[in-house]
Amino acid sequence: MEGDEQAPWKKRTGRRAGPTTSDRSILETAKQEFAAQGFGGTTMRAIARSAGVDVALIHHFFLTKDGVFAAVIRGAFTVPDLVPTVLDGAPERVGERLVRAFVQHWESDDVQPRLVAVLRSVSASELAAEAFRGFLGTEVLLPVTVALGRKRPELRAWLVGVQLIGLALLRYVIGTETIAALRSEQLVFSVSDVCQRYLVGRL
Repeated sequence: MEGDEQAPWKKRTGRRAGPTTSDRSILETAKQEFAAQGFGGTTMRAIARSAGVDVALIHHFFLTKDGVFAAVIRGAFTVPDLVPTVLDGAPERVGERLVRAFVQHWESDDVQPRLVAVLRSVSASELAAEAFRGFLGTEVLLPVTVALGRKRPELRAWLVGVQLIGLALLRYVIGTETIAALRSEQLVFSVSDVCQRYLVGRL
C-alpha cells in the first residue's frame, strides 16, 4: 500500500524534535509537489522519489500525507511571535501590525513557495481545505483575537482570515496585476483598516 491513507487532522505527526537535513529536504520537495499537483495529486511515493529518500523515512517524520501537508501549512502561516507583535503598540493600529506581520512573512523567499503550495491545494481538495481551516482558525488567528479580549473571538478570527487569504490568493496565486504590483506597505494599508474593525470593532 502506498501510504497515502488519510489520518485525522489532530493526530500527532510523529515528527521528532529538532529539524534534520532529511526533514527539510522532504518539506522542500513536498511544497513543490503540492504546488504543482495539488493535495489530491501528490503522493508519498512522488515526494520520496523527488526528495531522494525512502517512503519509510517520510512515515518516520510525518506518518501520512496529511502530516506532511500539516507541516507545509505551519511553514506558510505560523508567523513568529504573532500575538506579542500585534499587542505591542497603540490599540488603534492592531490591524496594521497583524497584516504587516503576515505580509512580511509571506514575502520571504523561503515561505512564499509554501504559501502557494497550500493555497493551490486547498482550492482543489476538500480534505486539504478542512486541514487548512482547522489550522488557520484555531492555531493562528484565534490566539490573537482571544488576547485582544473582545467578544466573539472565533468570528473575528475567521473574518480576518477571509481578508488575509483573499489577499494572498490574489497576489501570490492568481497574480492579479493590480494587487501584485503593490509594494509591501501599500498591501498592508490596503486591508489594515478592515482588519482593525474585525479585530477590535463592533460586530
